[in-house]
Amino acid sequence: MRILFTAMAFLFSSFTFSAAVDMSDPNQVIQSVSINTFARIGAEKERLQKQPEYIKVVIEEELIPYFDYKYAAYKVMGRHLKGTSKAQRTQFVKAFREYLVNAYGHILVEYDQQEIEILDNRHFATKKIVSVAVKIYDRNGKLTQLVFKLRKNKKTLQWKVFDVVAEGISMLNTKKSEFNDLIQKNGVNHVIELLEQKNSEFAS
Repeated sequence: MRILFTAMAFLFSSFTFSAAVDMSDPNQVIQSVSINTFARIGAEKERLQKQPEYIKVVIEEELIPYFDYKYAAYKVMGRHLKGTSKAQRTQFVKAFREYLVNAYGHILVEYDQQEIEILDNRHFATKKIVSVAVKIYDRNGKLTQLVFKLRKNKKTLQWKVFDVVAEGISMLNTKKSEFNDLIQKNGVNHVIELLEQKNSEFAS
């Protein structure tokens, strides 16, 4: 499925962006969220140029509802999770969620007339975790390859993204490696403070 989002942005500009998403199919999650997000960014480009911080609103409304940030945060904490208190876990998840909003907002605010090709994964019926590959082409034809990893919640049966692999590099594994060493040396509270500091730097 290949979509030119400059055209899609115009098409969606007169509609509600957060259209219903079929979360029982991981391919539909990626397709719908991609269309809604890039269409909104394209349609609100003028506002984003005047108010760059507005990208956080777009991320909160178009991406975060379909991202399993709690699961991702716990995976990042790894073996140290069992040694944390409920309060520490809550603080870490909150800070990590805000970090995701800031990080993805920083990337997507640079969006300009990309088109994407989504490579459907049709072998998900019996799976709990699947990958959906996406190819992104800029105006010069430069290719960026992403893989979205999704997990099926056994209670809700909904698929949500928990990791993004860009050019073979996993965001989750990178942060897990970085934070595990820091937690080992300085404790989880120190990492929470670092995340909160980074979030403040994004905001400034």
